[in-house]
Amino acid sequence: MLKKIIFIIIFLSNMNHLGAKNKTIHPAVKSALMPGWGESSLLKSSQSRFFNLIELTLWSTCLGFYKFSNHQKLQYQSYAAKYAGTNQKNKSHKYWVDIGNYMSLESHNAEHLRWRQIDDIYEYEYGWNWKSQKHMKKFEEMRIRSDKLSKYGEYTIGIITLNHIISAINSLYLSRLNESVKVYPLIEKNEVKIQLRYDF
Repeated sequence: MLKKIIFIIIFLSNMNHLGAKNKTIHPAVKSALMPGWGESSLLKSSQSRFFNLIELTLWSTCLGFYKFSNHQKLQYQSYAAKYAGTNQKNKSHKYWVDIGNYMSLESHNAEHLRWRQIDDIYEYEYGWNWKSQKHMKKFEEMRIRSDKLSKYGEYTIGIITLNHIISAINSLYLSRLNESVKVYPLIEKNEVKIQLRYDF
């Protein structure tokens, strides 16, 4: 999956150069799809490379966060299986949060029965029993670390979206700037002049 995403990013980056002369799609739309593409079609190569670099960096960062989050998740699940006797198959995120706060299935269910939270009670096949408080706390630290990395990945996706919006706005501005400035050649006797016209 990681290799496929990297391939797509490289492919879209190369589209910037291939689509430089393509005028059928508005530059703002191009940049909304792939930051820098619209700037490239407007022959703003330095700005195009700038947005390309930001996009590639953000995606690399995002993938890194999710990769390390998943690695940490596998580690805390294996740790729980070793020191609490859990079975990690088909378990929800809530389950992993709960076993980091209760020493055993019995203590969890007993407390939720007192609170009359019947829907939160686990069946015995979900059982766990930590060997010590120390093991439970270490597991919880690992689980929180994994969740934080995943959350950072979500934040990075938000920044990626913002990069698309900024590039689209920039391409819209550049395209309107090009449309506002017009050049008229003036050929007179014995001389050639160039007249610039700017429409506000």
